[in-house]
Amino acid sequence: MPKVFLRVVAYLILCLCTLISTANATEKVKGKVVRVIDGDTFELLVNKTTYKVRLNAIDAPEKGQDFYQKSKQALVSLCFSKTVTVELLKKDRYGRWIGEVYSADGQYINGRMISDGYAWHYTKYSKSAPLAAAESTAKRKKLGLWAQGKPVAPWEYRKSPAKTKQRKAA
Repeated sequence: MPKVFLRVVAYLILCLCTLISTANATEKVKGKVVRVIDGDTFELLVNKTTYKVRLNAIDAPEKGQDFYQKSKQALVSLCFSKTVTVELLKKDRYGRWIGEVYSADGQYINGRMISDGYAWHYTKYSKSAPLAAAESTAKRKKLGLWAQGKPVAPWEYRKSPAKTKQRKAA
């Protein structure tokens, strides 16, 4: 009787460990980017399923903000109508997948948007040293949005009275 009990307990522990490890696992999907919404969000078609993907660790200019169109165009150039692989991390409060995005040749799209000066490293959600370094280099070289006098971070822009009025009008 004790051996059976120990086997059952060992089996339950194994099952629990498996559940915990798969709960933290991420899923990778490969598909075609069919729509770029802005500089940090796009739609990905995988077979017949569409995923709305928000690039992890970056924040791009908001609609109505300086450099919005250039940021969006940069993401279009990097991935629109191309095959990418997305590591799906989790869903955000808007139902979008937060993801790490890689081009067909393995280029890290999230990092490229920062290093080319088309997005900020979103330090509220990321402590990545390489991304922080990429942003610092882009600032120093005055690339992209860093060529502007004093670019306003999207999270600050979203708090601004002008943005609040714009939301209420919509």
